[in-house]
Amino acid sequence: MTSRRNTMTAVLFLCGLLSAVIYLGLGSIPDVRGFAEVRRPAHSTRPGKALILAQAEERAREEKKDPPTLVRTTIRPLVNSLGSPLPTYGEAMDAFTEYTEGADPALNALLDRDHLFIELYGGAQRLMGRRIMEDTDPQYTVVRLENGLLTFSDPDGESTDMTDRAKEMAAFVRRVKKEYKTPVLYVQAPSKLSVTALPDGLEDATETEADQFLALLEEAHVDTLDLRPAFREAAEKDPEDAAELFFHTDHHWTPAGAFLGFQVLCEKLEKSYRFRFDEDVTDSEYFNKYSFGEVFLGSQGRRVGAAYSGLDDLEIWSPKENTHFVYSVPIIGVKREGPFVTSLLFPERLADIDLYNDNPYAIYAGGDYLLARAVNQDLPDGKRVLILRDSFGCGLTPFLSLGCGEVMAMDPRQFNGNQDIMMHYIDWLEPDLIIVMNTTGSLRVDKLFPYLPTARANTLEQKRLGLEEN
Repeated sequence: MTSRRNTMTAVLFLCGLLSAVIYLGLGSIPDVRGFAEVRRPAHSTRPGKALILAQAEERAREEKKDPPTLVRTTIRPLVNSLGSPLPTYGEAMDAFTEYTEGADPALNALLDRDHLFIELYGGAQRLMGRRIMEDTDPQYTVVRLENGLLTFSDPDGESTDMTDRAKEMAAFVRRVKKEYKTPVLYVQAPSKLSVTALPDGLEDATETEADQFLALLEEAHVDTLDLRPAFREAAEKDPEDAAELFFHTDHHWTPAGAFLGFQVLCEKLEKSYRFRFDEDVTDSEYFNKYSFGEVFLGSQGRRVGAAYSGLDDLEIWSPKENTHFVYSVPIIGVKREGPFVTSLLFPERLADIDLYNDNPYAIYAGGDYLLARAVNQDLPDGKRVLILRDSFGCGLTPFLSLGCGEVMAMDPRQFNGNQDIMMHYIDWLEPDLIIVMNTTGSLRVDKLFPYLPTARANTLEQKRLGLEEN
């Protein structure tokens, strides 16, 4: 059955590729720059530096009004022209010949052949209306959901039993409490499949794995917070707005999604850990929102091309009031001081975007570092929080910093499975609270859990066996 399916896929691809090549040569793309837009948005006159954003805020405060929204426009991506009427065969061949003779050198310079192939293939699949884009690695199969969002789904994947993982997490919590007297909260972040179902016939086990993991932690008396119910409630109230909680072409949540998670987390921290948050910082109206159009091709979009997925917009949220932070990444010597928008955020990275190589999502907190520290100089006596997180934490930690004295973020993947080194960091940092946060798809990834001794032992054993085989 698999062989027959692959054969049919190849046949459909060749037919679709021929259609796409004919279509691309027609003038639906005015000139070669039109196709290049799939890779790189036009470098327009929109502000792209952090200084511009900060100046806009300062002018707004002086004028006692909100700064204008900074909208970045680009030439429409290829996907927006797919609905144009098809030409006759003769017109297509003439246009195609002219197009290839003049465009090939420029295309090669602007878009390497791997990406060109991805775009042609994705455009062909979009023309045929395919919703499932298989990958050579099944776990990276891309599925278009009913609301237009893309997601990863492994059609051949099996459910992972979370029993051992939950036992190890509970053991980590007990060790931290015993050695450092520090409370630990496990936070379950959502994914797109928390709010939208897969097409009929496809199954994904990540949500049920998260349910099992949380239930086992609760049985072991580990304090937990599940963010997914709030996202499901938002989806029930307004499916269109809920779809904007995640990037369409990427697996991460948007700033709006991260802020919803922050709001739910604030309620838990106030109720269970004696935190006090100013009501303003938990209100979305407290922030100015700067919109940058079509600047992001995410992890899923890169697998299928912008011609299939389109491009994502990106918002930068910045408090309307004056803020003062010191943000540092000690291991690489980064230190930024100033307001929220120029210290905790990195908006200058939008000055130039390479869709296939840059990650605009990392504008929030700068990326996945071994350790990053955000000191809120307006709350010198505030709580100090250490958050062990996957990449979803990049979007959340800047918001959390608004209500804490210091937020320290560590990426467990950077410890290469060494639990003891991470425990030394905990001893050094002396947090008032440790938060462990993962999205549903991260639970089965061993390298995200260096605080689980069995996972590390399993990894070392696999390496040993591999060396023996070689």
